[in-house]
Amino acid sequence: MLAWLVVGCTVAMPEERPPAVSVVTARASVLTDRVRVVGSLVAREESVVKVDLADVRIVAVEAEAGDIVQRGDVLARLDATLISIEQSANAARLARADAAIQQVESQIEDAALAHVQARADMERSKQLSAKGFAADETLELRQTTLKRAASALALAKQSFWVAQADRRVIIAEGQEIAARLARTVVKAPTDGRILRRAAKLGALTSANGEPLFVIAENGEIELDAEVPEADFARLAVGQAASIMVLGRGTPLEGRVRLLAPELQAGSRLGRARISLPQAGNLSVGAFARGEVDIERRGGVFLPATALSDRAGRVTAQVVEDGTVVVRILETGLRTAGLVEIGSGVEAGETVVLRAGNFLAEGDHVTPVGVDYPMSTSSERPILTSDAAQ
Repeated sequence: MLAWLVVGCTVAMPEERPPAVSVVTARASVLTDRVRVVGSLVAREESVVKVDLADVRIVAVEAEAGDIVQRGDVLARLDATLISIEQSANAARLARADAAIQQVESQIEDAALAHVQARADMERSKQLSAKGFAADETLELRQTTLKRAASALALAKQSFWVAQADRRVIIAEGQEIAARLARTVVKAPTDGRILRRAAKLGALTSANGEPLFVIAENGEIELDAEVPEADFARLAVGQAASIMVLGRGTPLEGRVRLLAPELQAGSRLGRARISLPQAGNLSVGAFARGEVDIERRGGVFLPATALSDRAGRVTAQVVEDGTVVVRILETGLRTAGLVEIGSGVEAGETVVLRAGNFLAEGDHVTPVGVDYPMSTSSERPILTSDAAQ
């Protein structure tokens, strides 16, 4: 009886569920293709402050490194004692030259009167001689007197021209002295920030020595970046950049201003200048690195772990109604662990998060959705061969 009951009954077994698999949803997003750069902060333009006065003592220093100055601000003062003495002597020579010119002018007036008188006497002698009232000797004497008066007048005029020339020379010397005297007050040639100060109180100047001051014109600081040859070819003037400086928490926004026309011979690195409008208070020479935005790309993106390379083809395992379907993909930009999908998967489709050999075409699975970040990484994106084509 018991055996009959066992044979005649069927036991209901629970239905097996397909294995659970982590899946992600393909998303449409916009990512940026970037090139990484490293370098040092430099002044966009440096203005050097030197003096061409040799062996003049510095008697005052009125500016320090780091000061913000404007064009014409006094930076230092030199000893002007000897130059002031030269200026006083020049002023005395100028006064003497003016007196000499006045004296020559008086001589010209006297010579001119004597010449007029000699000519009148000559004319009278001619008239008297024609009437027979004057001897020939008298006429010859009048002629000689007239010639002497003319020579004296010409000589006086020449003396006047020489005195004027001497005065002009003295004036030119005075201007040169005044220029040297003005250079004893060392002024800022431009607006900006002082980067270096070599001027020392009591030191003697040298025309061939180092600059007394070095100024960053208008306080403009930029990044002098070194870029590998392959990446350098992708840069262009005007591209936006985000630069991090050691010790500063927030990045600086900038733009590529200049690309060097040649690569460095040994390292084959290219040099790029990136303007940083907000870096005016940073130290020149500070290390910095960052990224230059090359291109913004919009499309469908998947985590790199969802892709596999099989026989030279990039594939992904798409889950359709709980069934695995293997699709061949065309990929593009790779960045931040994400891959741009050119074709093969549409936005919104479900894809196995970790592609591998444990699943095959047609397998049934239970999808378990997980999230993944879509933020842009600080790493330089890599273009795959599909994107290059």
